[in-house]
Amino acid sequence: MHHVIRIVSFVVLTAFLALGDAANILVAAFILGFLHFKLDGPARQAAWHLLRRMRWLFLSIAVIYLWLTPGAPLIPGAANFAAWLPTVDGLWLGALRISALALMVTAAALLLSVTARDEILGALRWLMAPLGRLRFPDERFAVRVVLSLEAVTRMQSQVPAALAAAGEAAGPSARIGAVAAALFGTVMREAEAADCAPISLPACSSPPLIQWTLPLLLFVVMAATPKFTL
Repeated sequence: MHHVIRIVSFVVLTAFLALGDAANILVAAFILGFLHFKLDGPARQAAWHLLRRMRWLFLSIAVIYLWLTPGAPLIPGAANFAAWLPTVDGLWLGALRISALALMVTAAALLLSVTARDEILGALRWLMAPLGRLRFPDERFAVRVVLSLEAVTRMQSQVPAALAAAGEAAGPSARIGAVAAALFGTVMREAEAADCAPISLPACSSPPLIQWTLPLLLFVVMAATPKFTL
């Protein structure tokens, strides 16, 4: 599959997941589940690793929705403690939000596992080329994407050292602040010492016309899926 088609399909899938409809979440789960077992081991490991790193965010979303969403208590017959109990509506909405976010993360991890960085940059430049006629700085945007990806790659190697240096900080908040300060200082030092170097943007060929039926079919399936709520 052409990398432009992969990115367009990813955008279509995540756009419908952002709507938070249960039917679209089920369809996306089926599609990503099929791709998850179809791809090789490293792609699956990358997706699971990214999901594990998101577990505290998922837990925070669950707590917020379960206890801060008004509705019927999840445990019946406890009217005296109803204000302190999670709600049925909170469970439903929290499950939808967490499922949608987990599927988005899985889709992004699978996309990055099967698509090289140069292919992503070339595809973004190809997709934004029509906006260049409207004076949109498409090449400048692509350059910024290149620099951002390179900075993220460099910072990944600095995180363990920053965590080790902040290990003795008192309290989680102080530790997070120490890590952020250390990484910010590293970024500033590297920015001041960096030399200006030319950046080459990869070219991208047009995808075969027949492959455009894939994101179109995905859009039709997601749009035509019957919607249902609690």
